[in-house]
Amino acid sequence: MKRLDFHFDYSCPWCYIGAFTVRELAAEGVDIAYHGWKMPPNANPPAKPDGYREGATARLRELRTEMNVIVSSPVQSETELALVATKLADEYGQAAGFVERVFRAHWAEKKDISNASVLVAIAEELGVNGEEFHVRLADGAGRAAYEADLAIAAARNIDSIPSYLSGDAQIIIHHYNDMPSLEALRELVK
Repeated sequence: MKRLDFHFDYSCPWCYIGAFTVRELAAEGVDIAYHGWKMPPNANPPAKPDGYREGATARLRELRTEMNVIVSSPVQSETELALVATKLADEYGQAAGFVERVFRAHWAEKKDISNASVLVAIAEELGVNGEEFHVRLADGAGRAAYEADLAIAAARNIDSIPSYLSGDAQIIIHHYNDMPSLEALRELVK
């Protein structure tokens, strides 16, 4: 089976947009592995060019219209608990739905995804026992898998997100103009 490793953070609007393309691949039978990522203190991504912020804002507006996606400013930027909860949701076989739902909560619904109650409610929407999910999340379930994601990213020299990997091939996004099309990702997983 074809596999794509998707490294992302909920704080990144490009990851939010990329998640829609990843969902298309999943619908085509590609196995998607979701990996949480945070910028490590020693990361050295390429510098952004002058005018990047303005260009990125304009491109995000275009994509929002093209894809009919709501993208609004989130209410907070801390996402580590949500990334840990994603690994826990994966243990229940619900990673894809959880990722999609948390992105929507964060970017479209302006919910605080650093709040465990919000994450538990999302898990419940997906059919997971909320009380059990809450207890396990509070006990640190998912943390080791999240930390393993960070180690994998460091070993693969991932210094920016979204990042897409399949075998030895990879696409690491440093600029919004580099966002891959569905066809580019299909080529990656061949």
